[in-house]
Amino acid sequence: MTSPLDLSPAFVRLARHIRERIIGGEWLPGQLLPGEEAIAKEMKVSVGTVRKAFDVLSGQGLVTRHRGRGTFVARATNERAFTSFFRLVDRHDGMRRLPVDTILLRERATADAAERAALRLDAGELVYRLRRRRTLDDAPLVFETIAFPYARIGDKEWGSDDAPAHLVYSFLEQQCSVSISRVEDRLQACLLPADIAGDFGLPAGHPVLLTMRIGYDLQGVPVEYRRSWMATDAHDYLSELRWAATGEGQ
Repeated sequence: MTSPLDLSPAFVRLARHIRERIIGGEWLPGQLLPGEEAIAKEMKVSVGTVRKAFDVLSGQGLVTRHRGRGTFVARATNERAFTSFFRLVDRHDGMRRLPVDTILLRERATADAAERAALRLDAGELVYRLRRRRTLDDAPLVFETIAFPYARIGDKEWGSDDAPAHLVYSFLEQQCSVSISRVEDRLQACLLPADIAGDFGLPAGHPVLLTMRIGYDLQGVPVEYRRSWMATDAHDYLSELRWAATGEGQ
């Protein structure tokens, strides 16, 4: 059977090709990509086509472009990881502020039913499970449990330094060679469960916002399952949508 003819513009096909090479590990997070002229020569396309392909990949968050320095594979630097995935903003001034973390638990244990379903694990498989409380000006802000497939983490330890905040995606990328490409959040309004109220520092039954997040790597494999209970007394959950020209239908 012959494959259907791909009638996408040349720059879209080139963007897909470069993306596949990034996913395949040919270029790692933070690495400088070959210049536009070099890729144009290798792929036998125009420099303009390469430039448009880089624009597509930049819009997808896979590369970052720096005038005078070149194009780099995107990495989850602290700033990018924080601003991209931390959604709570102060209700009065709209600012995101980095909370202070208290790590309550690190363990390697058998995945529970919710973790197995979210991470596509078989019965009996292990996860690396974290629990932390996040405060702002000493006030409880977020309480969360986070699980990763043990096979992707191994013996690496998250939050083992003395930093005031520990960013999950920087840990995954820098220590585990796992890059998060997208996350899915499901939100529910609920009352704070009694079994976590004490650790959170809020009374049981306090109104909170619960998010259940699944994070996916560049191959689309789920590598993170996170449950976050958020105090929204003085904060809003802000979700921003940005459109980038990709040359493909959405």
